[in-house]
Amino acid sequence: MSKLRERLASRPGRQDGLGRLLAAIVVLIVFFSVLYPDTFATFSNVENVARQGATLLVVAIGQAFVLLVGGFDISVGATMGFASTAAALVMKDGGLLAGLAVGLLCGVGVGFVNGVFIAKLKINPFVMTLAMFTFLGGLANELSDGASVFGLPDDFALFGKDDWGPIPSTVGIAAITLLVGWLLLTRTRIGLYLYAIGGSRDTSTLAGVRVDRYEILAYTLCGALAGLAGLMLASRVQVGQAGLGSGFELLSIAAAVIGGVAIGGGTGRILGVVLGVVLLSVISTGMNIAGWSEFIQQMVTGGVLVIAVLVSVRRGARFRLRDWFRVRAERSSLRPDARGVGQGPDVTTAANRAAREKESE
Repeated sequence: MSKLRERLASRPGRQDGLGRLLAAIVVLIVFFSVLYPDTFATFSNVENVARQGATLLVVAIGQAFVLLVGGFDISVGATMGFASTAAALVMKDGGLLAGLAVGLLCGVGVGFVNGVFIAKLKINPFVMTLAMFTFLGGLANELSDGASVFGLPDDFALFGKDDWGPIPSTVGIAAITLLVGWLLLTRTRIGLYLYAIGGSRDTSTLAGVRVDRYEILAYTLCGALAGLAGLMLASRVQVGQAGLGSGFELLSIAAAVIGGVAIGGGTGRILGVVLGVVLLSVISTGMNIAGWSEFIQQMVTGGVLVIAVLVSVRRGARFRLRDWFRVRAERSSLRPDARGVGQGPDVTTAANRAAREKESE
């Protein structure tokens, strides 16, 4: 396991884009503040951006787990709608706590099923999550008879609509999720394995990592956070609805990729996901204040995602090329020269070192 950790630590970093991303956010904030000082640069607008961005951040963190192992989940929006609908139906008769539990369990169950079919049955992530997206849309509408579910408990507002003291409740939930996600990826073996699987599945398997189990775990975490985000959004609007999470599948992938989580896995940080969410939130708010139509906003979001993917692919190609040259150099150092003498490490020294280690045991 120490060899796996050393291999991951020795991989070249791909986080050099975070500084440029932060600079882009600052430029956009200054730009919109100068153009619309009475609407954009206000406390109420900042609070509104924070509320909206917090829900997206929760979904994007879950999406990052899946992206790290080399997959993606386009069913998160449908999971949000399904969780909100199921939770709302249970809350009307069973109470707040029962509804919250059902909503979270719906997210966990969806993510687990996605993971099992992808990791165990080797179904393509796109095909599986697209099928789940379609299935959940039909299921949620069937449960609610195609209508929105109203009449939710007043206390439910604490999970998205009301404030926790000086901060919005959605921001508080997102902050807790952010902390847990950061600890999971940087301070636990789970995080190490997720990065390792995305970096090289074969190497992870040789190192003894149960790749299928951790891949299922990544999808389960993604589903759980999508269910949590669905509850947050339902609390904000005080309604459960099948289409409540529409659009979050694209936005969550865009936020994670813009933040530096590599397509294909193995690279990414929670800080980058936060910056990706902030960038998308600032752009969306600025376009709303400018009066741009929803269709133009969708075009801009798609364009930003394409640019982020191109940057990610080019950065990945650059580091793969660097790894290729490094491997070639290591191999050439082991080739014999004209006298037939190897140019690599001193075999005698290595043998003596191995003998000393054996004696010390």
